Amino acid sequence: MFDVQIDTTKLKNMETKLNCKFGNDGTFVEMALDLNEYQEKLPPISDVSFGIYSGDLEKIKQLVEKVDPKWCKYFTEKTTIFCGFINKEPVSFCIITTTADSILSDDNIKIGGVACVGTVPEYRKRGIGLKMVDMATIYLKSLRCDIAYIHYTHLEKWYKKLGYETVARFSFVQNPQKT
Repeated sequence: MFDVQIDTTKLKNMETKLNCKFGNDGTFVEMALDLNEYQEKLPPISDVSFGIYSGDLEKIKQLVEKVDPKWCKYFTEKTTIFCGFINKEPVSFCIITTTADSILSDDNIKIGGVACVGTVPEYRKRGIGLKMVDMATIYLKSLRCDIAYIHYTHLEKWYKKLGYETVARFSFVQNPQKT
């Protein structure tokens, strides 16, 4: 992996913010990938292209709504949206950031993130979502990010296909006690 440590202060802040607890038995994971040597991992999909979405925000939000309605609030005019397209129409999407909020600690590295990854139901099971993450990771590398970061996912095996590694596990706290 890479030589970056977990920032315990950031970790504690995240536990408070998300009402979660980090530990080896966690269901959800934080993942990272060193972009230094990263190259495209998956073959092209013949009828699918990938890139930054510059269309109507409401149109993309309608697609996001089909995947996870709670994510719509994260898709704003200021959000960089990376998509998979068929016939120039988006069928998969994710948010790209070059200022990823992570638990990693190192002021000398640039961490980019891929978030809110989804493929509309009628286009699933074709490899479009994973190929989109592959291309979004290449895009982060082109922006001179040192590390790509996946925050708050339960799809550990899926992201590992591209080389992402688990850096922490967590579970949500049940019946939290207020202090």
